[in-house]
Amino acid sequence: MSEHRIETVEAIPLEAPVEEPFGYAQAWVDTRKATLVRIETADGTVGWGECWGPTAGTLGTIEELLAPELIGEDPTRVEALSDRLYERTRAAYQSVVPLPALSGVDIALWDLKGRLLDTPVTALLGGARRDRVRAYATGHYFKQGASLEEQYERIAAEASENADAIGALKAKIGLGLLGYGAEEDIELVARIREAVGDATLMVDANYAYDPATAREVGRALEEFDVHWFEEPVRPELLGAYADLRETLDVRIAGGECHTPQEFTRALDVGGFDVAQPDLCNVGGLTAARRITAECRAAGVPVVPHVWGTPIALAASLSLIATLPGEPWLEFDRSANPLREELSPDPFVADDSGRVPIPSGAGLGIELDEEAIERYRR
Repeated sequence: MSEHRIETVEAIPLEAPVEEPFGYAQAWVDTRKATLVRIETADGTVGWGECWGPTAGTLGTIEELLAPELIGEDPTRVEALSDRLYERTRAAYQSVVPLPALSGVDIALWDLKGRLLDTPVTALLGGARRDRVRAYATGHYFKQGASLEEQYERIAAEASENADAIGALKAKIGLGLLGYGAEEDIELVARIREAVGDATLMVDANYAYDPATAREVGRALEEFDVHWFEEPVRPELLGAYADLRETLDVRIAGGECHTPQEFTRALDVGGFDVAQPDLCNVGGLTAARRITAECRAAGVPVVPHVWGTPIALAASLSLIATLPGEPWLEFDRSANPLREELSPDPFVADDSGRVPIPSGAGLGIELDEEAIERYRR
């Protein structure tokens, strides 16, 4: 076997409990989870990837279906391998393609290719346009056991801290999780806007609403100078996304739950002002860069959804580095030991609220394998 051929593919499930559970419109979070993918060549070179979501199903897909397809292959043929794996899984599952599993493998292949060629992934994707990117802070989740007034006060205080540190932030709405409704969501945004002054403010509903309620909330958000209204309705309601774009002045964003084909349909119907593929969920860098090309042709900016470990951050930054204009990075500041501890050099924003693009080979990050073992499930 050539020293540059793939020798092993490993899926690594990780779990890290958080000290204080937190919630968003659809669920409570008490544990941060990730499935990492480790691909090694015969000469010992390693590439790392990350899969979105629970480990159930993903581990078996990688170990039993994808890994055997990759052993002995040339890892520098990333896009050809990614396409082959897509067709293999579609033939196997018929009604669904396991995109999170494919995503982790694809990201690991790009990282591995860059390391083998001693080249940053940004260069493999066409070259970096910048060395750092402006960030907006994600967090501001609901608190268990807190009264409504306590929710308002704690979330507004957190938002104020993030506005001071980063200069831009994304608030969560969808207090239906706690038994409240649109009126309370609008009041939450009012409290946050008062707390953060003129900082850039995005709002994310995590598809909490039906179309009529989303329109009601969206009209209220216009008064608070909200930069975009994210996932107002369920992901499959592409027509509703298009209708909201037509009837509201606030930008409509979405895409973290969408497949590549759904992005194409969303662009065809005019569903997005801002497209948000998640690299760990949509098929990896290969799929995301193709979606980005479609979005550019449609005049829709891309802001990847990011909510994972340093691998997800580095992969997203590698794509963002190549985008035109002045793109954003979603910068999660909620509790996540996996994000903070898996790399000896975690990502931080500078005084201007910008995060550096990794410049080393591959994704440009090093991982702490002792920390990985500590959180291995």
